[in-house]
Amino acid sequence: MTAREMVSLVAICDTLIPSFDASEVGHLDDGVAGYYSASASLTGTPDRVARLMSERLRHPKKWILRVGLWSLSTWIGSLVMCGRRSFTGEYPYFRRFCWLPETQREEILLNWASSYFILLRMFFRSIKLITAFVFFTQVDEKGNNLAWKAIGYNGPSSDHSDHEEELNEKTTKKNKHDEIFGPLYNGIIDLKSPREAVTKKLTGHGFTVSTHKRTKNGSSISDPVMTIQCDAVVVGSGSGGGVVAGMLAKAGYKVLVVEKGNYYARCNLSLHEGQALDEMYLSGGLLATTDMNVVILAGSTVGGGSTINWSASIKTPEHVMKEWSEKSELEMFGSHLYREAMDVVCERKGVQCEFLEEGFNNEILRKGCENLGLPVKNIPRNAPSDHYCGFCCLGCKKGQKQGTSETWLVDLVESGNGLILPGCEAMEVLYECKGGKKTKTSTGVAFAFGDDIYVVEAKTTIVACGALRTPHLLKRSGLKNGNIGRNLCLHPVVMAWGWFPQEEEWPEKKKKSYEGGIMTAMSSVVNAETKRSYGETVI
Repeated sequence: MTAREMVSLVAICDTLIPSFDASEVGHLDDGVAGYYSASASLTGTPDRVARLMSERLRHPKKWILRVGLWSLSTWIGSLVMCGRRSFTGEYPYFRRFCWLPETQREEILLNWASSYFILLRMFFRSIKLITAFVFFTQVDEKGNNLAWKAIGYNGPSSDHSDHEEELNEKTTKKNKHDEIFGPLYNGIIDLKSPREAVTKKLTGHGFTVSTHKRTKNGSSISDPVMTIQCDAVVVGSGSGGGVVAGMLAKAGYKVLVVEKGNYYARCNLSLHEGQALDEMYLSGGLLATTDMNVVILAGSTVGGGSTINWSASIKTPEHVMKEWSEKSELEMFGSHLYREAMDVVCERKGVQCEFLEEGFNNEILRKGCENLGLPVKNIPRNAPSDHYCGFCCLGCKKGQKQGTSETWLVDLVESGNGLILPGCEAMEVLYECKGGKKTKTSTGVAFAFGDDIYVVEAKTTIVACGALRTPHLLKRSGLKNGNIGRNLCLHPVVMAWGWFPQEEEWPEKKKKSYEGGIMTAMSSVVNAETKRSYGETVI
């Protein structure tokens, strides 16, 4: 990012997060005073925002940010983007954005937020999101953020220190090994290890391996650094790939799991939002639709979305199965086999609806629904009733949430028939035409690890890298079916905020929103016209 762009970025960040004297609003609390006195630039936020935009942000409209910041560094660009608000009444009359008074800069940002011009709205929305994200997630060497005390957030360390003694009492010798190395440790292949060690581990598990010398021109799909043969290769380790990989390995087949994300043992989970999003979410949690109206959160770690979700495990509704089986003529969804499969999955994940202690936001929702006569019910979750983890969207440090990394992938490792390759991005599905037939048969997958390319030759290839990445991989592999990726529907989530004054008659004990069960209550809103709910749910 250029120096001119940085000047504009600093001005915008300090307008969004300014510094002022807390005594002016009557706050005497040290935490609040420190929060009010710290501007974005005083905390180094603009530098981190610039680094994030340059190194991590991947979006086709990213150019809007750079062009906008550069334009604001000139008086004519400021005039175009800010209009009459860039006029000061003093020579030189029209000024660059960074030279305008703070009150005028605030008016300009508010105008961008509701502008008729979509590019201005996109520019404002993106800068605001990234700035707030960086400011509230950055931590010092002690793992603290100066804003947390002011907003009543204690951070992850305090929550887990309260329960450390209880967990130690329940931890067996095997569990202690799992806590340190993770339950999948023995099944993880680290391709950064010496090639001899990688080959030894693969062959020791019954896989056939062929290695090739690295050339000056580098490796390619036709000339990979290593070729591995197996019964089945699974791309993705989440709720789709993890399940089938575990079942095939347990049935005696040799299975390789190719996973783009990395593996983090429980003890390595920081539970700090910024670090966890960067390490365990697709595109660092900054993936968005083309128009930037919706931010998309998707897991990119061993276990996929099941590692970072909120543990809700809701079966496919009856009316949806009926529509799929009758209207779409997909008979499987109307069969008893599909229902049996859901029961098997729920049993393996330990799905249940009970809880010992409900979180504050869930208590409020349940109480409000009961007072208004609205339906409210418990959410089925793949966690025990005493699951006390308000940070599960950043990984479950206690290992109570039964995602695939705690269930089916454990089966895969314990069977001795499967291994996991983390940090490897599938490049394309390989296939061939047999006997002159037009139908092509998959023969495996090519994947990249750093600058090296590997090939897995398999009798069966399963692509299960999520609703976002699977279509991309299939198209990159040469598949031309027009339906690939066309029917993706997003589930928009709108946050609701409320102010709850302290009252003596409030029956429940005082707690923070992330204490207690993370997600326990839900109220479905039924569509009056169709009498069906496709997910209009308050949680």
